[in-house]
Amino acid sequence: MKADDIELVTRRPVVDGATQLVGIVGSPIAQVRAPEVWTGLFHFHGLNIICVPFHMLPEGLPDFFAGARRLRNLAGLIVTIPHKPAAVNLVDGLTERAALVRSVNFICIRPDGRWVGDIVDGIGFVENLKAHGVDPRGMRALLIGTGGVGTAIAFALAESGVSELFVHDRDTARSDGLAARLSNLERPVRTGPPDPAGFDLVVNASPLGMKSDDPMPMDATRIGAGSVVADVIVHETELLRRAAALGCRTIDGTGMMDHQLAFMAGHMGLGEMDFSAATARRIAAAARR
Repeated sequence: MKADDIELVTRRPVVDGATQLVGIVGSPIAQVRAPEVWTGLFHFHGLNIICVPFHMLPEGLPDFFAGARRLRNLAGLIVTIPHKPAAVNLVDGLTERAALVRSVNFICIRPDGRWVGDIVDGIGFVENLKAHGVDPRGMRALLIGTGGVGTAIAFALAESGVSELFVHDRDTARSDGLAARLSNLERPVRTGPPDPAGFDLVVNASPLGMKSDDPMPMDATRIGAGSVVADVIVHETELLRRAAALGCRTIDGTGMMDHQLAFMAGHMGLGEMDFSAATARRIAAAARR
């Protein structure tokens, strides 16, 4: 794949009456990279598909889903914050993984019209860690935020073999419920305060840091210099800046999304094409030139 080829497919307008849509629905939505990344990948492969953002408040989500089901040119739907848990009750079926996590971040539209929800946030998160040379197996991990993405990451970290997993959420009932579900699966998990001291891996899966004036999700001065600090937010947050200044390895959420692309593409019947994280990064970079 040559740079000139990438520039051609990311800049060529491909929208006509036969164009298929992949939607991404959330609130807020302006921060997402999915439209540029997915549209660039579709064009690179010569597919007449674009990715379109939909800003939908929680109270409007059921009506949005009802309307979207009537679209005959919708190829799939990505679900982002804060709608992932709510989407569980708005689809026709769930993968085993989504039923376990009780959250959905991608909806596959089957040929018979059935909407089936899956959750690949956790897989993408762990794969992104590994791409940065970090294997969570044996690590003592702290996870802050147990919404849809945090729950998916918690299950994925437990499956990956962390030695201990501590989860925290301002909504203690939510974190307690997640801990109970993981414990029922014989996974080593506890609830606790958002104190990062003594952890090998510190993860912010909360929305804190998305806005420049957000409060810190934890006391960054308590992070150990040898810790790995990861954030699900797709830009460098204040947490990551402070952790880097302490000598920590830091990983933002960009790669987490990129490592989900192949799984989502497989749901759309495109599994034989190159939807790798490396190709996604190159196409996104070319689109911004």
